Amino acid sequence: MKSMTGYGRGSADATENNLHIEIEITSLNRKTLDAQVSCPREWNGLDQQCNAWLKGHFQRGRVNIQIKVESTESTQSGLAWSTRNMDESLERLRSFALSRELAFEVDSHLLLDLAKSLKDSSGLPDWRELEGSIKSAFDAALADIDAMRTREGSALAADLRERLKELDILREQIAKEAEHTIGNYRDTLINRLKQLELELDINDERVLKEIAIFADRSDVSEELTRLKCHFDQFNEFIDSDEVTGRKMDFLCQEIHREFNTTGSKSSPIEITRAVIEGKNGLERIREQVQNVE
Repeated sequence: MKSMTGYGRGSADATENNLHIEIEITSLNRKTLDAQVSCPREWNGLDQQCNAWLKGHFQRGRVNIQIKVESTESTQSGLAWSTRNMDESLERLRSFALSRELAFEVDSHLLLDLAKSLKDSSGLPDWRELEGSIKSAFDAALADIDAMRTREGSALAADLRERLKELDILREQIAKEAEHTIGNYRDTLINRLKQLELELDINDERVLKEIAIFADRSDVSEELTRLKCHFDQFNEFIDSDEVTGRKMDFLCQEIHREFNTTGSKSSPIEITRAVIEGKNGLERIREQVQNVE
């Protein structure tokens, strides 16, 4: 089991191009898979490649991928430039000054202005030239976020198991109380008839028919059996290596339906309380399931 929420970071150096690539991947809850890629505008088409790399790692959720690139050559006051480009630009400026018979002196102001100019106009090589480095950083970020999602998934699995045990205890309590429901109703019916001074024998056909109708209407054995089946299947989903978040969400709806039916069929206050507590516990399970992939 994996959580849908997580964070991963990976980096790699493209030494031949003097670039450092850093990739961050974050994921949030979402019913379907929605991947958003933020990368340098020069790298058109990289978002499609990132979506292809994501296949098999995410089945659903909102995934945000941020790709940053920095120069590893020179960095000062937020500036990054190519030494070769600086030399070429200075040489062109010197040649221009000589052709116009102008004095040409290189000072710190000129270098700073030139660095700013080169930074603003500098472009990145085609991302395909750096695909190996980009993929390396991407894989590292994927491994990082996958480890985080797995750890959180293990915690979710342990929590869900405990909450399911609590629901199963409530199911057993309801089953125990239901065993006495018909007998209690029979005694209550006889006492009411006596209060109305209607002396009817317990074996009277009309009394037996009324008890039989009540027994049929209040029988929750099928609901309790289905609840037990749903709990067992839920535990199987927790232990499964497959993506089961949607299936768990569906089971929560079915469990809620069985609790509702049980409550509507039952009159004893003990069963009503157990049903209410069960529905509250189920709601907490449903909230956790929203985090499961």
